[in-house]
This record gives sequence, structure tokens and C-alpha cells, in this order.
Amino acid sequence: MKRNVILMGGKTHVLSLPSAWIKKYGIQKGEELDVEERGNQVIVSTERNSDGGEIEVDFSALNVMLGRAVGGLYKAGYDKIKVKFETKEQLQKIEETLHRTCVGFQVTKQGENYVLIECISEVIPEEFDKSLKRLFFSIESMNQDLVEAMENKDVEALKKIIDKDDQINRLADFCRRVLNKDETQILLSSGSVYYIVEQLERLGDYYKAIAGRLIDRKIGFTKKDVELFKALGDYFILLRELYYDFNLERYEFFGVKRKELLSLVPEKSDLLWYQGFILETVFEMNGILATKRL
Repeated sequence: MKRNVILMGGKTHVLSLPSAWIKKYGIQKGEELDVEERGNQVIVSTERNSDGGEIEVDFSALNVMLGRAVGGLYKAGYDKIKVKFETKEQLQKIEETLHRTCVGFQVTKQGENYVLIECISEVIPEEFDKSLKRLFFSIESMNQDLVEAMENKDVEALKKIIDKDDQINRLADFCRRVLNKDETQILLSSGSVYYIVEQLERLGDYYKAIAGRLIDRKIGFTKKDVELFKALGDYFILLRELYYDFNLERYEFFGVKRKELLSLVPEKSDLLWYQGFILETVFEMNGILATKRL
């Protein structure tokens, strides 16, 4: 959006604030706001959190997609949700979803074929950076755990990798909720970071799937596969370092390393699909970094 600068009293330059933003955060006359200079930008912010709003939905026709629908409303930033349902199984699914991924959400009222879900803990924007870092390190840990489990042929360790995916989902969903509520200040645009969070969660899904298939003995592996996963772990660390401390030399090495890793992926391997997708998923995030960091 564009705003015209108004000169008042011959000395003071005034810029109007968007009315939608004023209403969203309940800004009052005379209220003190934070103003930060950042390069050619001036950022105006408030310590208030926005009201995420309320919504009423009828999910009685959903079964397979019920959990995703509830999770979608959480990520969208709503603070109060009335959900209509029909069966006990649907209610159980709603409660399981809240417990598994929706941090700070719980059922506050239950009536005949409906529940009222409310956010009982305030979203703290300052927690976003910590959660995103934990998300990066959790994926890194997943890869390390997978390598160790494969080396030791440890089924219990593989099961723990599967369980860790819930933690990945919680962190990713929280990050997306904060981004959708637009209550954090980050160097990259919210849309760019949202994409990175989505990709990080996808990596968690890949590792969960690999662990599950290894447990079920549906795929075999070689020592070369283990070594490639070690290399993929190092490649992911390089991505994390680029995100938090971008420089052109490391960025160039990121591209060179991808070509090297592609040459190591065997043409015939049960793990080929997963190894290839992990590599490409990590690499594709470079586009956001190049667009916003250069």
C-alpha cells in the first residue's frame, strides 16, 4: 500500500496508519507505538496481540480430513472455534488433533453435537524465533538419529524417530499460526518463511516414512545409503547456516554440493526416492534465500 507524507507546522512529517491495522490491534488516540528504523524501512509496531477472531464450522461430513481441517483453523490464527460434529469418533479425532499439534488450544465447552474450542494461552511473538530454530535443529536431530539407528539396526530408535514427527508438527503449526496472525517481525517476508516452515515439516514426514518402512522391513539399505544420509545431514546444516548467516561464498558451495550429492545417489536403491526428495526439498529452499537475502 502507498501513503502520502503530510507536512504539519512546517516541521513535522506525518504518515497515516492503515485503518484495518488500527482496528485489528485496537490502537487508541495518544497511545505509544514502537518505531524502528531498518535500512530504508520504518517499522511501526505495537506490543498488543490481535484478536484472532471467531468462526463457526460444520465438520459433520468430514472423517479422513477432519484433523487437517481443525489444524487448518488453528494455523489460520483463530482464537475461538465452534465445531459441529455428529459422531463420537469425530469428537475423539478433534480432541486428538488439539492434543497432538494445537499448542494452547482446548475444548472449553461441549454441547449436543458441537464443541467450543478456545485459545487459553496467548501467542507470544517472541517465541517464534525460538520455535523456528527448534524446528531446524529437530530435523537435524532426526537425520542424526536415523543414521545411528541404521548403523546399529536399532528398531526402538526408529520408533522414536516416528514419535518425534509430532514434535515437528507442533513446532511447524505454531510457527504458521504466528505468521498468519502477523504478530512477528522477521527479515524475510511472512510468505517466504511460511514456505520454509512447510518444507521443514515435509522433511520430518520423509524421515518418519523412512523409519516406518525400515521397521516394516519394506526397504533395505547399504553402507553407502548410511553414508549418504550423513552427507544429507551436513547439507541440511549448511541450509540452516545460510538462513541465519547468508553469504555468497557459502551459497555457491550449497549449489556445488547439491551436484556432488546427486552423483552419489545410486540409480537403483530402495531409498532412492526418499534420499532424492530430501536432497531436492532442502535445495529448493535456496530460492527463498536468494530472493530475500541478496
